[in-house]
Amino acid sequence: MKKTYILFLLSLGLSTALPSCLSDLDTEPLTESLLLPDQAWKDPVSYEEFLAKIYAGLALSGNSGSFGEPDITADDQGEATFLRTYWNLQELCTDEVIGAEDNESMRGLYFCQWNSSNKFVSLNYTRIFLNIAYANEYLRETTPEKLAERNADDRLKEKVAGFRNEARVLRAMNYYFLMDLYGNVPFIDENFPIGSNEVVQRDRSFFFPWIESELKAVEGKLPPADKAHYGMVNDPTVWMLLAKMYLNAEVYTGQERYDDCLYYLNKVLGAGFSIDPTYSNMFCADNHNSPEIIFPIVYDGRRAATFGGTTFLIAASQKTDMNPGTNVGFTQAWSNIRAKESLSELFADNDVRGMFWKQDRTLETSVWYDFTYGWSVVKYSNLNSDGTPGSNTAHADTDFPMFRLADAYLMYAEAVLRGGEGGTREQALIYLNELRGRAHTDDIESVDLTLDFILEERSRELYWEGHRRMDLIRYGRFTENYKWPWKNGVHIGVTNIDEKYKIYPIPATEVTANTRIKQNPGY
Repeated sequence: MKKTYILFLLSLGLSTALPSCLSDLDTEPLTESLLLPDQAWKDPVSYEEFLAKIYAGLALSGNSGSFGEPDITADDQGEATFLRTYWNLQELCTDEVIGAEDNESMRGLYFCQWNSSNKFVSLNYTRIFLNIAYANEYLRETTPEKLAERNADDRLKEKVAGFRNEARVLRAMNYYFLMDLYGNVPFIDENFPIGSNEVVQRDRSFFFPWIESELKAVEGKLPPADKAHYGMVNDPTVWMLLAKMYLNAEVYTGQERYDDCLYYLNKVLGAGFSIDPTYSNMFCADNHNSPEIIFPIVYDGRRAATFGGTTFLIAASQKTDMNPGTNVGFTQAWSNIRAKESLSELFADNDVRGMFWKQDRTLETSVWYDFTYGWSVVKYSNLNSDGTPGSNTAHADTDFPMFRLADAYLMYAEAVLRGGEGGTREQALIYLNELRGRAHTDDIESVDLTLDFILEERSRELYWEGHRRMDLIRYGRFTENYKWPWKNGVHIGVTNIDEKYKIYPIPATEVTANTRIKQNPGY
């Protein structure tokens, strides 16, 4: 249950902060009132509490409220959260969204002109390495030898063994994000000497099999995929991660893995999840009830509040003229992100997935810094599915659906069309038409089922969910063969930009601080 998970997440008493994602991995207590590590591990509850901190690294900015006791120094603690920085890097640089906020870092993402000083490039990199550092510390401190030294009983040893499996999945997931976004990053695991600065930078040819091995090693040893364990990693989470890696394997390693993609997708498809009958219910305040969500990042307006996450996605897409208090259950309206016309024009009038506010808006985004240029997106809401408000009108209860079943349907169809064995064109058509039936739009015929159609349908189904950059790169349309509004800083866009933009640069601060770290080509 969501309530159980939130209490689990917020029970954390042991709080550690890492001042650098690379050069200093020593853990330090945030305040003198907190327990030192050696003392904290004597309490059996601390093992569950520390695991909660690793999960919390995907959702929160620190250890007290929406900006108190922060993990990372930042002018805006909302910007220091994982999901807000990750979403910016995966979406702002695509054909789905434009923002009105005017600063160098935002313009760099809107226009595909970023550099190694972009604050979101740095904040995301630092947050992910912090998540990895927490997981490494957990794995160091929970070995059988450590537990024996602390005279842990057999029941605790069994529980901790399960917790370690979750920590390994979360660490592998964070390395997957780094591999996808940055390509070539330092590798640090629990065996890396604390305080050492002698990191080794690895490329995707190393990380792909390492992540693959870590995920497969814990399959069958994770919490059940049921509502009682909502928000925790499970076997279907592992299968979705592996399927995504295999679908993108040609990008990451130069080798196709579509058969493997379908193998793990079939596991997901048989795991008991089902398509939510109502599309909007996956993006509202009680979306923890949805039968479609496989792995969420969990939020709670009162007990797990942040200015990142879905609070950002709701507030930044609202303007006061949209009456957000009534229409989405929110008092915050930042007038920032909205749809590019390249997204809006994909939807038929009867497609309920096209959740736009069009009143006093133009379709075209010809004035990028004016929020009224471009249709506003009302996909995310802080109202419950029955229309009642969430628990807090300033911070969202809405969870972020990192992995959901519709994505697996679309991945299945794409892998089949790309020649993968383990699926059929007929089944792919059934899956696609199930999604289109929910959307109240027309079925397609077999002749319509093409890779180009899948790319468009992925945008219609999954827009603003953090998938678009990866999709465009996989299709060979991110840096070439496709232009969209504001690509390269002009409204009409350009077709081709430098190939270097397929991965982000290593933050300039890291390259400066550690000469062992080499900058990605072209930056």
